[in-house]
Formats: sequence, structure tokens, C-alpha cells
Amino acid sequence: MKVGLCTISAKNRDVENILRLAGAVGYDSVEIWGKEHISDGSVEACRRIAESAAEHGVEVATYGSYLRCGTGAFEDELPTELAIADRLGADLIRVWAGRVEYGDHDPDDWSRVVADLERLTERDAEYGVEVTVEKHANTLTNDREGARRLIEAVDDDRCRLNYQPGFDIPAPELAAEAEVLAPLSNQLHLQATADRDVRTRAPLSAAYFELATILDPFVERGFDGHTNIEFVTDDRTYREAIAADLAYVRSLLDR
Repeated sequence: MKVGLCTISAKNRDVENILRLAGAVGYDSVEIWGKEHISDGSVEACRRIAESAAEHGVEVATYGSYLRCGTGAFEDELPTELAIADRLGADLIRVWAGRVEYGDHDPDDWSRVVADLERLTERDAEYGVEVTVEKHANTLTNDREGARRLIEAVDDDRCRLNYQPGFDIPAPELAAEAEVLAPLSNQLHLQATADRDVRTRAPLSAAYFELATILDPFVERGFDGHTNIEFVTDDRTYREAIAADLAYVRSLLDR
């Protein structure tokens, strides 16, 4: 398993500065934030990012797009987002599963998201890019059942889940969720709070859940994708924060 850093972890930093620090502390890869860090998405902007990543020894694993399947904007945004992923040389493009939570959706919501994911997956194959669907609130993947059913409905190994532990789910339920969703995932996002009822970020080593119980189902299945640290605390320098979380994840993977 490779350990990556999401550049969204430092929204106000220049992306090339983040790439330099990621390489300096030993990350394997990065996920490029699909807003300010991607600039205008031009060939030149993407080329600079790709060259900087290579210079600092980190792979551009993922383009963290905001392409939202099942919405009216999907069709218009699709060509641009695919082109950016291709220009970056990313292996994955991160996307979103509509705007309605599982259980609140209607059949049309579901069918539109599934159809868009199927079409996106086919188009991505032309670029050698695969799809990772964010598990997130306010989408069809907000809970375990929605995430499982959606990935199984698409039924294509090139379209899998971007799994991340929730903020307010009891630790035993998170462990059970990871067991179910690990086989359906091609990427992880990691961030933590020290208390599930408080949204103050904490180092991964101080998470209210045992991170090992999240990682173990992936390790046991021989997961060879990227687990990406998404956000870090701001009570230490950025370099110290990303280095500490990296060291902790590696310590669990090396047991």
C-alpha cells in the first residue's frame, strides 16, 4: 500500500510547495486538489504540476475533481475534467455520487448517477484513468449500504470507492464498515478527530477510532492502491503535521 498526501490539506499553499514538502518527508504520491491548486487546468498548468511532482519524487496518483455524477453539470464538465486528469498523468479521478443521500433518493436519482458513472468509466478507459467515488455526506455513498450498492450496481473493476472513515460513526461500526467496503475500494482518505462528537482535527495517532482496524481489511486483501492523508492539524507546522501522520500510518502498515 502506498501512502499519499492530498494537496487540499494545505489550501492556502502553492501546490509546488506542497509537492516539495511531500517528497521531502517521504510520501509516495499526491492527490491534486481540483480547485485552486489546479489553476485553470491548462496544459501548461498541469505540465508544471506533473514536472514538479516528478522532480520531488512523488507520483500524481489522483486528480481530486468535483465532477458530480447524476447532475445537470456533469455533461458539460466531463470533457474538461477528463482532460485535466490525463494532463496530470493521474491514475485515478475522484468523483461524487450526486447530491442526495442514500435513503432520501428516488429511482431517478439512482439511475442517473449509475448511468453517469458507467459512461465516465468507459470514457476514462480511453485515457488509462480509473474512477474513485468519494464516500461522503450528501451523496448516495453517505453510508455503508449506499456505497456498497452503488459500486456493485456499476459492476466494473475500473470504478471503485474512495473509502474514508466518517466523523461521527462509533468506532466498532467503522471497523465493520471497513470490512464490508475494503473489497470495493481503490483508494482511502484519512483524517481524524479525537472525539467523534467534536469536529476539531487531531493527528491520526490520536483518532477516536483505532486506525489499524480501518487499514487491516485493506492490508489483508493485498490492497496495492493509495491511502491518502486528506487533512492535518494546524497546531504544529505543516511539515511536522504531514510527517507525523505519514510516520504513524507507515508504522501500522509495517507491523
